[in-house]
Amino acid sequence: MYKIAQHLAWLSLWRRKTRSLMVIMMIALSLSGLLGLQGLYDGMITHLINTTIRSDSGEISLYAKEYRLNKSLDHILNPVSHIEEKLLRVKGIKSYSIRLQQEGLIATAHKSLGATLKGISLESEQTFGQFDTFTTKGTYSFGEKNKGALIGSALAKKLNLEIGSRVIFTAQDVNNEINSISFRISGILKTGNPALDENSVFVSMEKMSQFLNLKDSATQIALRVEDTEQTEKIQKELRKSLENMEVLRWDELYPLLIQMRDIMEIFNLASYAIVFIVAALGIFGVMLVSVLERMREFSIMLAIGTPYKIVRDQIILEASLLGFIGFMAGAFLGWISLIYMSTAGIDLRSFEAGLEMYGYSAIMYADIHLYYFLQAFFAVFFATLLSVIWPLRILKKIKPIQVIQGKML
Repeated sequence: MYKIAQHLAWLSLWRRKTRSLMVIMMIALSLSGLLGLQGLYDGMITHLINTTIRSDSGEISLYAKEYRLNKSLDHILNPVSHIEEKLLRVKGIKSYSIRLQQEGLIATAHKSLGATLKGISLESEQTFGQFDTFTTKGTYSFGEKNKGALIGSALAKKLNLEIGSRVIFTAQDVNNEINSISFRISGILKTGNPALDENSVFVSMEKMSQFLNLKDSATQIALRVEDTEQTEKIQKELRKSLENMEVLRWDELYPLLIQMRDIMEIFNLASYAIVFIVAALGIFGVMLVSVLERMREFSIMLAIGTPYKIVRDQIILEASLLGFIGFMAGAFLGWISLIYMSTAGIDLRSFEAGLEMYGYSAIMYADIHLYYFLQAFFAVFFATLLSVIWPLRILKKIKPIQVIQGKML
């Protein structure tokens, strides 16, 4: 009996080809656009998170107590060598980067601005987050005798600096004495992290330690873990062995990124609701008109003894076939668009200035996840079931003989 209903549903579906194709096209186009946007938005957030982790926080960062509230050299990690010994005992840590920073004033012959000078190891940063990939001009080095510096692209633009430009940085050392250091710009970095690009200058750790009169000290130690799912476990272990320090995950340091991700999830749910409504209304309209057009046909089937179950199954199958074909077409188009955007990306360089303010890249790449298609399938599936409720209620209430006689439509 079910095969009969299935066969009748397939034939009835193509009785009005244009109408059926319009509904399928409507579902497919709206669904493919939704999948593409969801992948693109998720890719934007993933890019921001990965950039932040690679350029600054890692999955976990260590700070001295009170340093983040009062960025004074009175609150630093010391001695670093002892901390390193403890880190080596913790399983799951892939790499770490030791940094020493101080806020001060950077000046050229024509302009000065507040900035942060950071002492780093180029080798450690390369292992930590492939820091050289952020270099847009110059070289990833500190030049001969570590006399060079790397500078954030936004800060370099504010100061009109080019490769080879000389700048002077002034700040207090550990003894509260005002010191100055001069260096030439050897490279310009664009990390995608606004806090670094607009405010940071990077010099060698040796140079920074001499400038601040410090030894074996750091203001931050950023850690990368082998398995991100073990981040919380490693954090708890570190807190036990390093009780006098702050041990913070990246999401605790950058809660705004989590909020942005949550907002994107809400936006995606709203988008799915729109697709749900579009699919439901489209299929509902087709099925309602189809049932009303064939009311006499269904009445004859019921009058000659056809079980209502077969008629009901036929209508549900018609709607299901419309939804399924629309979903398959939309999923295929969405998959093609996601493949393209995940490899070639979307070029938004015409909006580069505005995007950089929020840390976005001018070339956007999409993410691809299986759950995109599962969510879309269930949205279309439930929309299909919802769309046939009213037409089936109308059919359930008819009196076949009266309809056949033309007394009731």
